[in-house]
Amino acid sequence: MIKKSVFGKEIFEYTGVIHVHTEHSFDGHGSLEEIVDIAEQLQVDFVCITDHRSLDIKKEVPALKKTDVKLLIGYEMNDAKKNNHYLIFNVDQVFPLSMSAEDYVKETRQLGGIGFIAHPFEKRRSKRTLRTYNWTSWDVDEFDGMEIWNYISEWTDKLSIPWNVITKILFPNTSIRRPNKKAVAKWDDLNVQGLHKPAIGSVDSHENKYSAGPLSISFLPHRKLFGTIRTNIQTRQPLSADNTTQEILTCLKNGNSYIVNYTHANPYMFYCGIESKSSEKFALPGEEISIDEKELFLFIYLQQDCHVKIIHNGNLVHTEYMNKVSYPITEKGFYRIEVFIGMKGWLFSNPMYVV
Repeated sequence: MIKKSVFGKEIFEYTGVIHVHTEHSFDGHGSLEEIVDIAEQLQVDFVCITDHRSLDIKKEVPALKKTDVKLLIGYEMNDAKKNNHYLIFNVDQVFPLSMSAEDYVKETRQLGGIGFIAHPFEKRRSKRTLRTYNWTSWDVDEFDGMEIWNYISEWTDKLSIPWNVITKILFPNTSIRRPNKKAVAKWDDLNVQGLHKPAIGSVDSHENKYSAGPLSISFLPHRKLFGTIRTNIQTRQPLSADNTTQEILTCLKNGNSYIVNYTHANPYMFYCGIESKSSEKFALPGEEISIDEKELFLFIYLQQDCHVKIIHNGNLVHTEYMNKVSYPITEKGFYRIEVFIGMKGWLFSNPMYVV
């Protein structure tokens, strides 16, 4: 956790890695202890474990050595055709494959769980050898949020077998440029409809390992991916010591967060919020502020000059190359920002709502 003091306001920020698979996934590697050690070394505050249709990792949590890393244990659900992947938290049962996406989304909500759509719009350059795992059940709207940036999904999208395999394995971060455009468009459309759906950024880390005799190699390891796409939550008060994981989930559900690619820079000075100059009230991502508050401005503060884009109700309304931006707010709706370093995406905030 870091405490930021911006424009006289104290904000508490926690950085997290979402969508992580362990050895309990059929296609995953890495023990819980190894993952926690990596998170500690990279100063990650929370990790969301989402093995494929398994909660077996829960049995290992009590045996962990004392750690400050908060573990949010959920699982990744899919339908019988292996589509409609859904990250489920706060549900103690694994749903059967016979359930449709509509059913397990609704059942998650009914059981008091929290769920996020995973990699909804995948594409593949090598369509004959690599399939996509897309979300097709848009008729249901009881989901809590959605991934707009998934490291493994984007990396696989850029893979062209056999032409660039070696390059992409040796330099995987060259594939990671920005959130999926179709996912961002859908996310904006949902919020235009007034559904208030937050976005998350995820790594979908598996750490693939291959052995040949005494030799063993790993590619796309947890250690490498944990330093890339994260979702950082922001709070006005420190999280409580006795209910931290639930409070983190609530922040993710409410969109009190932004997505950041740490390969470009650590956002240690980043701030964005809509403020009233007359009343000093302000809204952080995921929060609301009334249009009746006078002299509303969207303030953005960065540690370096960047390409800053302001989005209002899904439309680009302002762009600027600067580290400090002050944009007047005169209309209701939702506002979010995108920040690019060169041509690559760095920061993407969840919406702030002017009502």
